[in-house]
Amino acid sequence: MYTLDPTWLPFSNLMLKHIYNVLLICNDYDRFLLEEDGRVEEELYLEYTQLGLNNPPKITHTSTGEEALKLIAERKFELVITMLDLGPESVEQLASSIKVLDKDMPVIALSPSSSHRRNKLIKGSDCKDIDYFFYWQGDPTIFLAMIKLVEDRMNLDHDTKEADVQVIILVEDSIRFYSSYLPMMYTCLIQQNRSAILEALNNWGKTLRMRGRPKIVLARTFEEAIGLYTTYRHNILGVITDMSYLKSGEQDKYAGLELTQLVLKQDPEIPILIQSSDANSRDMAEDSGANFIWKNSSSLLFELNRFMTSHYGFGPFIFRDPKTMEEIARAETMRDLQRILPSIPEESFDYHCRRNEFSRWLRAQSLYTLAARIKDLQIPRHGSAKKVQQELIEIIRTYRSERTKGVIAQFSRNNYDETLFFSRIGGGSLGGKGRGLAFIDMVLRAAKLQAKYPEVYLSIPRTVVVTTDQFTQFIEENNLKDITTADLPDETLLKVFLSKPLQPDLVLNFAEIIQVIHQPICVRSSSLLEDSHYQPFAGVYETCMLPNVGDDQKRLEELCDAVRAVWASTYFRSAKEYLKATEHMLEDEKMAVIIQQVIGSEHGSYWYPNISGVARSLNYYPLGGEKPEDGVAMLSFGFGKSVVDNGSSLRFSPTHPKRPAQFLGGDQTSSQHTFYALNLEHGYHPLDVGGLENLELLELEEAQKHPEALKYIASTFDMQNGTLSESVRAEGQKVITFNGVLKYDAFPLASIVKDVLTLGTQAMGKPVEIEFAVNLNRKAPKKQEFSLLQIRPIAAGNEESDVSITDQEKEAAAIYSTVVMGNGKIEDIQDLIYLKVDRFDASHMKDMAKELDKLNAQMVLAEKDYALLVAGRLGSCDPWLGIPVTWSQISRSKVIIETGLRGFQVEPSQGTHFFQNMTSLGCMYLTINPDHRSGRLELEKLKQLDIYDETEHFIHARSSENLTIKVNGFKGEGVVLLP
Repeated sequence: MYTLDPTWLPFSNLMLKHIYNVLLICNDYDRFLLEEDGRVEEELYLEYTQLGLNNPPKITHTSTGEEALKLIAERKFELVITMLDLGPESVEQLASSIKVLDKDMPVIALSPSSSHRRNKLIKGSDCKDIDYFFYWQGDPTIFLAMIKLVEDRMNLDHDTKEADVQVIILVEDSIRFYSSYLPMMYTCLIQQNRSAILEALNNWGKTLRMRGRPKIVLARTFEEAIGLYTTYRHNILGVITDMSYLKSGEQDKYAGLELTQLVLKQDPEIPILIQSSDANSRDMAEDSGANFIWKNSSSLLFELNRFMTSHYGFGPFIFRDPKTMEEIARAETMRDLQRILPSIPEESFDYHCRRNEFSRWLRAQSLYTLAARIKDLQIPRHGSAKKVQQELIEIIRTYRSERTKGVIAQFSRNNYDETLFFSRIGGGSLGGKGRGLAFIDMVLRAAKLQAKYPEVYLSIPRTVVVTTDQFTQFIEENNLKDITTADLPDETLLKVFLSKPLQPDLVLNFAEIIQVIHQPICVRSSSLLEDSHYQPFAGVYETCMLPNVGDDQKRLEELCDAVRAVWASTYFRSAKEYLKATEHMLEDEKMAVIIQQVIGSEHGSYWYPNISGVARSLNYYPLGGEKPEDGVAMLSFGFGKSVVDNGSSLRFSPTHPKRPAQFLGGDQTSSQHTFYALNLEHGYHPLDVGGLENLELLELEEAQKHPEALKYIASTFDMQNGTLSESVRAEGQKVITFNGVLKYDAFPLASIVKDVLTLGTQAMGKPVEIEFAVNLNRKAPKKQEFSLLQIRPIAAGNEESDVSITDQEKEAAAIYSTVVMGNGKIEDIQDLIYLKVDRFDASHMKDMAKELDKLNAQMVLAEKDYALLVAGRLGSCDPWLGIPVTWSQISRSKVIIETGLRGFQVEPSQGTHFFQNMTSLGCMYLTINPDHRSGRLELEKLKQLDIYDETEHFIHARSSENLTIKVNGFKGEGVVLLP
């Protein structure tokens, strides 16, 4: 077994030399073209922030050579870029003078076009003091390419030795062509790296991976190319060479061919691309084992990009059939690779392994240490690939289990201000929600989603994470370990925690936070296990909302109380029960705390957002005509408690936003008549009833006092003519429809949600759920705001908040199931329609469908829901497998129980179109099979209910009191309890 490096330490020592200060020598007009029209500094700033560097290059401008020499003598510069046309001054003489002052100073001469009058003069002279010539063709990425080319050369020797960083050799003597090639090549490399780092769950991992990207070196003669190949032979990712360039001081029209043959003789695995203006060179290039592109092609750069992507291991790893070369499978991430490898045919694995393609792909992902170990895996000449395949699977599995530690901005009272959006207090873990926030922030930045929505402020809220080590320190310093394990009421535990002092330095940090954040504050749990990648917790711990008003002392005390309250919730009874249910020990759990600005606006004495929502990239209950991968979102006006607590909300598909689908009956409104808001005048009192969360449930009439809050959210129902008006100021009853944003695109909500879900799913490698809030009432010139509050992977059964089912309830239940779909609790049903089991005859299924249709029609007229117990696969098209009903024939059924009977065993109806239609309204689904000891059905208890109606095959029973139906999707169990 191979031992893998547990950290990314080698990468922290890469890219040690950077260009921080650039001296630009040009006239004012050229400066305008470069810095204003070309947005050079903006592009450089974006690139450097993506690299995690604190100091993007600063460009200093001067218009004369004399002033340039003076600046170089007085200040520190790492690069000089000069335009060719400096009037009467000689660029060659200026470069020589610069080298006298600093012999190692790189000098680049920049020409506005290949036809510039001085180009021929320069080309004909020696010009050894000018390191590179480039053409400026209006593309600001040429500056990025020039700086990266110089930086790569500065760090080349060190980085290749330190971490096996890969090298791409570009051999090209045409200024025009390499001025076009290099920007594209660096863009390709950076995009590849940004794609590769999506598996990193924090900015530190991202930064390290970015530092390890392949480097590009430029050679302009045969001797330079051979020298680079010889020096970095074991690090070569690929070679891109012209056909004709200088060799031994003379132009050799086949120099590129000779270089290709020399390289492939020693290293036949290295991918080589020959590019030439002579189309007739294609055959020679391909016969030598190289690829070929024609320089005069209209798609030259596209073809070059495609070559790099396909031959350097960029993009997904594609498994192919070695005989037909057809694609068998592809792996986008290491997770995909681990999952796919066991099923790959031995012949395909043998083909890729012998060509070292696994190693090359990993090197392109900057996973050099892992790539080196995999490269050592050699299949014996006449041996089996199966053993090596298993070894590779084990290496990858071990690697993926290694944990990496990330670094976000460390909180400091000396530099914390409004410019810092994500900071951490402490050196422990960020917890689940904290990791998710850091992760989605990184993904949004890498994808440049903000650029797609320039009129929207798209971000995460201003956030400070108090890491888990602060929680541990609080428990230990206050001797709370014994109390946390005792069986105390939640209120007693909370009082104990609130009475204990926080660490003084932490209080000083909180005091600094409230000096920066003056709007309401949300204090949220971020436990170690919460929202984890494989078994997410959701809705288990406390969230506290603070008005954050009053004097500084009052605001500080409330913040301290909220943090202690969230810490206390780690040991509340519901949390302990959940930990037991998920087979975790209490000692495993540690609590980080997230302190965030609350998204929203002040409306009178209340604070709330215009929209709160939850969206999922996979909809377990899609409507007919929609697909699970279309996703689903739930919206509410005010705070999202209405959604996450399963209150009133409007459901819609982000893929089909103009078709809201709250009710299949055609009602397009969310039926939301109340909303949650934060009272700015109440303060924070955690020991009061409801004081922990501190939200108030208000009637919609409160919001109507502030029409701007309902703009685009509510419609007005005209009682006289029965129509809806989208004017919130019109006379009539206000109805929450969200028509303004969903139907009329006043705000691109659906599009943003869809994009974020797509990014999150791609990055996490599994379906995700996000929480978000929208503020449409920010004062100008501020933009309307979409804020991501949370992202977590969807776990099977995790559809709503947790539902507790006790052992006593399981024993008392008339129906107990261990196979369920859905999650929730229903207590407003009195009717149960159940099959006469002793009269069951599978040949009478069609008759049963007619009877159910009749019984359902009565319930539709009475506007009553019911639970339904049947045998077989309900909704099956095959009447021998189940009752062939359509949705309309059982439309008021809220709970479906399918049972197997002796001699009649059928798979449950999960996955059928019928089932999907039923569950789209949150219908609970239970499967039992008593004869196979799966679940329990006690008919005698059902027969104790009063018979309301009866058909040949069914009994319609009605209880005088409500039934209790509980389905726990976490545990996969459900019960039907009779009064």
